[in-house]
Amino acid sequence: MSKRRFKVLRGLRDLLPEDVEKLKYVISVIREIFKLYGYQEIMTPTIEAFSLFEKKAGEELRHRMYKFIDMGGREVALRPEITPSVARFYINHMLSFQKPIRLGYIANCFRYDEPQYGRYREFWQGGFELIGSSNPEADVEILNIASTLMKRLGFSDYYIKLNHVGIIKGILNSEKVPEIVQNRILGLFDKTRYDEAIQLLKSENVTDECLNIIREVINLKGNNINQIIDSAEQYICKYSLAMEALLNLKEILSLLEKSELKIPILLDLGFARGLEYYTGIIFECFSSKNNRLALGGGGRYDTLIELFGGPPTPAVGYAPGIDRIILALNEEKIEIRTEKHRKTIVIPLSREFVPYAIKIASNLRGFDIPVEVEVMGRDLKKALSYANARNFDYAIIIGSTEVKEEKITLKDLNKGEQYKVSIEEAINMIKTSK
Repeated sequence: MSKRRFKVLRGLRDLLPEDVEKLKYVISVIREIFKLYGYQEIMTPTIEAFSLFEKKAGEELRHRMYKFIDMGGREVALRPEITPSVARFYINHMLSFQKPIRLGYIANCFRYDEPQYGRYREFWQGGFELIGSSNPEADVEILNIASTLMKRLGFSDYYIKLNHVGIIKGILNSEKVPEIVQNRILGLFDKTRYDEAIQLLKSENVTDECLNIIREVINLKGNNINQIIDSAEQYICKYSLAMEALLNLKEILSLLEKSELKIPILLDLGFARGLEYYTGIIFECFSSKNNRLALGGGGRYDTLIELFGGPPTPAVGYAPGIDRIILALNEEKIEIRTEKHRKTIVIPLSREFVPYAIKIASNLRGFDIPVEVEVMGRDLKKALSYANARNFDYAIIIGSTEVKEEKITLKDLNKGEQYKVSIEEAINMIKTSK
């Protein structure tokens, strides 16, 4: 009877060493930007109260969460995203801090999505949250962070798709469309199912004039920003809340232009995101060479902290999708700068020399030289074959002569040369080699 062979669960992945190196690289670039912009990194629990995410998650995400009853009888969930956790964190720990507060994070998240290209049930996100400012310069900073990350990762041709959720919401509020219906409308917009959204609005007895205005507005899309803004003003001029949102968007775009940041913006007034807590700008980042996947997204959420019991606190944030970024980097053959070390293996020629081999390895590690000790008891030929297969740069061979003379034989596996040297000389040769 054969033993059961366990496999990774559907939608989840094992990450091989080379995958982990790529993950670490993207995380390192995100952390560089934390430092450049003054974002302090925090960590929050993987498991939170289900209600924390349920309130403003969006209808689809509510059904995609890994939720369960824990041993204390509480309804909890694996985090499907991080922004609600950051809002809770702020309320729990930082209410007395001077604003603005800039927080960053790296975290794995979980959603029970149907596995497909670029979508996994466990995935990694970075995050930048700027808490405390409602001014357009805060929105511009977040957009600039998104742009800076794309450039630093090596994406030479990219764009940021931008909208303001308050434009459509302003129209629907003026038409007294219930919030729950508004959320469904925006959820359909997020999936570009515009015809279904219009049909839903018809069932709410929205006027034909309003429907026509919404049809015109959601078709405004492109790089000709001033023309789109002017057209939108003409369509929505009778809706004061929508106009207020459009003017806020216009102010942000104007500040971007005056600051000469040269961020490539695609304005799309029919664009929406599935999360219900957004109140202002919303955006997603794309590589122009492969716009099937958003490589990150974010927006303004001015009411979320208050909804969770904190004081009224404006906030805006951005979350890069680390897995999708790696996928795009691979597809576009952009260099992923994984860490490269001069690797060394220490090979004792018999068991009696193992203690000396361990001592030598420990000595080298004290100088930050990565070292492995041959632990399989193989002869020299087989040990060197292993070293070559694993791309080691050096082999240190320990035999009776080396122990007696307190020296080592250092073999350069790339050049095929070997030297009888002291430990100090070996350290210097390895550290200075290129």
